[in-house]
Formats: sequence, C-alpha cells, structure tokens
Amino acid sequence: MRLRFLNRCWLLALVLLIALPALAANFEQEISAGKKASEEVAKESKFIDDAALLDRVRTVGSAIAKVASETEIKATYGQPTLAKFDYSFKIIDDKDANAFALPGGFVYVNKGLLDYVQSDDELAGVLAHEIAHVAHHHGMQLLKAEQKQLTAMALAIIVGASVGVDSSTIGDLAQAMALVRIAKLNSYGQDAEVDADRTAVDYLAATKYNPVGMLTFMERYARDEIRKPGMDYGIFATHPPSTERAKWIIDEIEKRDIPINRRLVTTYMKVEVKPVPDSTASSVWIGDIEIMRMADSGGEKASARSQHMADKLGNLLLAGAGLRDVKIGGGSQYVTIMDQVLISPTMDDAELAGTSVADVVNSTATAIRKALLQEFLNSKY
Repeated sequence: MRLRFLNRCWLLALVLLIALPALAANFEQEISAGKKASEEVAKESKFIDDAALLDRVRTVGSAIAKVASETEIKATYGQPTLAKFDYSFKIIDDKDANAFALPGGFVYVNKGLLDYVQSDDELAGVLAHEIAHVAHHHGMQLLKAEQKQLTAMALAIIVGASVGVDSSTIGDLAQAMALVRIAKLNSYGQDAEVDADRTAVDYLAATKYNPVGMLTFMERYARDEIRKPGMDYGIFATHPPSTERAKWIIDEIEKRDIPINRRLVTTYMKVEVKPVPDSTASSVWIGDIEIMRMADSGGEKASARSQHMADKLGNLLLAGAGLRDVKIGGGSQYVTIMDQVLISPTMDDAELAGTSVADVVNSTATAIRKALLQEFLNSKY
C-alpha cells in the first residue's frame, strides 16, 4: 500500500508540474492541473455510484462550496482570492475514514468516511475542510514551494530512461525523491491544515450545518487514533495531531460564540425505544445502554409509556442535562432530571424487573448517569 501511495504521489506531482511550468496564479491553469490529477485518481480508484450516497455528499458539499465561492475568508496560508470553481464530489470505494481535494474543486470522499460520521454536520465539517484547501489555493502554494524538488524528480526519471536504466531502478529513485519532497514540505502541509480548519468553521457558520460537528468528528478521530496500536508516521505525518486540531477547533467555535452541544450532531446520546423479546414490554435505551424496561400498566401499553419517557429524556438531554442533574426523589419513587420528573415506575414495572419500585428508580438513575459518563469520555482523548 505504501509503494502504491508513493507511486501515486510522484505521478500526480509530475502531472501537475507538466501542466504548470510557470505556476502562474491563473485559475484556468489551476482547474486544468486539477483535472489532469483527477484523471490519475480515476485510474487508480473505484468509485461508488449509489444515488442516495452521492446525493447526500453533493447536497452537503454544494452548500459549503457556495459559501466558499462567494465569501472571502482571510487566509493564514495560501491566498483567499475568490474563484468560481465548479466543485465536483465523488465517493471512492475505500474503507478508510478519509477525504481529499485537488486544485480546481475536485473533492473525493471515501466510503469509510460516510460510515464513520454520525451526522450531516460531521460530514459537512470534513467537506468544509477540504473545500477550504481548494478555495485558499493550498495546492498551488505547495506546488510553488516544491517546484525544485519536482523538477529534479522529473529530470531524474527522464535521464534514467534515456540511458537505459531499468524501470524498477527509476521507480526506486522516484520514490526516494518523493520521500525527500514529503519530508521537506511537512511544515507547509501543517500550516495548510491549520488554515483549512479555521476557514472551515467560518464556512459552516454561514450554512445550516453546525460547526460542532467538525469538532465531534475530530475528537472521535483523535480518540480512535490513540486507541490504535502505536504507529510512527515519520515523514508521512503531514497533518498535525488530531488532539491539537480538536483544541483549536474549539477555540475557533468559541470565538464565534457558537454553543458547543455535542448531542445535536452525534448519536452518543440517541434515545430509542426497543421491544423486549418474547413479551409485551418495551425498553428505553441511550445508545448501547439500556435505561429501563417498562410493562403495560394502568391501561397503557408499554410501548406508549416507553415512547413518552424517551421523548422527554431526549428533550432534557438536548437541553443540556448533565450528571448532576440526574436525581432521585420522593423517597426513591421517581427519577428527576433538571428538576423535572422523568419517570415514576409502577408496581407493574417493578414486577417485570423482579424487584422493588425503589430499586427500579435507582437502577434507572444509574443507567442514565452511566450514559452521561460515557458521553463525557467520548469527548476526551
């Protein structure tokens, strides 16, 4: 996989070098360069044509692209000059949770990313980041910085071929030079990432998509990176650590006085009602944690009682309920959240659980607190 990646890197770079010998600030040339690079991507990628998935990506991406094409955001890297790029969005059949963009507005999303995000807000955060790379012309800035390395690489390949050096030797040389190029340009890449993250928050704030989705995606990505076996990315570490990116995304969101409510953009605290197998009972769940089982009681079906509790619990969570808001009242006869009675279990519920009403109350409160604690841990890395 690494050799394929390196081959692709130097080939795309060479295509761009040939297309832009002067690297002039010309948007037509930028589009042409991106198109040539996109042709190379097409040769090595399998695209997904699922209409629903494509519509989702294009709907979210187009809303952000419209803002990027009409709103000039100050650039800390690259240049903010507006360009009316005709953005295109394609889905690559790849399980990695990743996305990338080429000069001129060619944006690619891996299928793995669509499986990884928990909302359109999170997807919008990733797409806004990639669109920012395009809108601030980061690709052109990087090409200007590495033109000497690209020229040397191209000459080495041409000279090698002219003197009869076999293709494997030429490939090894190209790969080695690509490694040097990547190593020398890591700092440029990281500056571009900082600018793309900051600019993305501005773009999102001008759409219906919540910038907090960008934060929750990065927090979860950072946590998952830590949980994976250690890997030394070495000279491939062109992105700043996800933990750092999450911190500065928080700073950017707070600068704009945008409330950080992670529950609006994730499924961490999704409240659902599920039937209890082989019975008429129903159960209320938060994510993968069962909160309480409910029986038919007082002439009301368990499913209706559970749905009423789930709706109320969901609204309280969206209102910002935390660990300290979950309490037991009435001598262990009911559970309250934010001083509102959430549920008063009945004797039928206690009989279903094979215990007392007080025990049902305590176990319900404990389960809610467990879910809240799990949510808290999900936001840490």
